[in-house]
Amino acid sequence: MNELTLLQVLRGSVEAKQTLEYDFDFCPVPSTIKSSLFQLRDGTSYELVGKDASGGEFALCDSKNLPTRPMLYASSEGQAGIIARTFERGLSIIIDLSYWHDCLKFSNGGQLSEMRRVVPLAESELLEDAPTIGASRQAMRKLFGLSQSFDLVQELHDAVTELSPLYSVCGPDGWQFELLFGRFTVMSNGAWRRKLSTKL
Repeated sequence: MNELTLLQVLRGSVEAKQTLEYDFDFCPVPSTIKSSLFQLRDGTSYELVGKDASGGEFALCDSKNLPTRPMLYASSEGQAGIIARTFERGLSIIIDLSYWHDCLKFSNGGQLSEMRRVVPLAESELLEDAPTIGASRQAMRKLFGLSQSFDLVQELHDAVTELSPLYSVCGPDGWQFELLFGRFTVMSNGAWRRKLSTKL
């Protein structure tokens, strides 16, 4: 689907709204809603498309010289960056890499190898907490016509690394948002550390 069709499904489908909010912490917002959380320093335009339970916001930014509008995420704690090159890939990350926040938080400053270590640990926890997540993922892929990617971690890493510098994000008072990559590692998470230590 093209971007316009995806947005129509996102905002018009009751199933999409309910499933995305309940299973994937993504609450679609009307096109008329504007952000009170962030702005782009150079005045670049954007369209807010969703929010999460923590107060973070998702937006499609003006494409500038890019082929399509990339998806930006700004957290309520002052971190921001581009997480996907297109809206379609952004939806894929939200749905199939549901713990993308953790991949960034525990990335050791943006190390792809550390992000990959997060995936099996976070996926295992997700399946324990939400055993029907597979069905929800399949339903959303079908509804939005998404193809299943085999390396969403690479896509996420590349988008944050390569595209975030093109979009300087600041708060209403002009203070600069920090990068999305966290300094924590997998071993910083006590539960994951214990799980890994039992395998040694």
